[in-house]
Amino acid sequence: MLDLYGVDPKKLDSPIYLNRLISRAVSESGLKSFGTLYHKFEPQGFTAVTLLEASHISIHTWPEYEHATIDVYACDRWEKAIKAAKIIVKGLRPKRLRKSIRSRGYIFIPEAEKIER
Repeated sequence: MLDLYGVDPKKLDSPIYLNRLISRAVSESGLKSFGTLYHKFEPQGFTAVTLLEASHISIHTWPEYEHATIDVYACDRWEKAIKAAKIIVKGLRPKRLRKSIRSRGYIFIPEAEKIER
C-alpha cells in the first residue's frame, strides 16, 4: 500500500498517463492483467482498478493535494508486486512516500499450521 505526496498534479489528473503507467508496471513485473476499469472525476481526480490474475492494482488520485493512494495486491510471487509498486513510484516521482507491506493469505505459510484453533 502506497501513499504518495508531492506528485505532479498533471500526472495525477491524466487518465492516459496513469493507465499507461499501470499497464507498464503490470507487464514489466510479470503480472497478468484482465483489464482496467477507471473513472476520471470532474473537475479533477482519477480512480482505477486493474484486475490481475492474482488480485488487483488500484489507484486513487487527488491532484489538488498532489496526493495518490495505490494498492498493489498480488497473490502471486511477492517480488512481482514489489517490482510493480517500484515502477509506479518511479513514474510518479513523489516528493514523499509512505509504504506499508502486508502479508496476507496466511493459509499458504507453513507456520500457519502451528496456530491453535
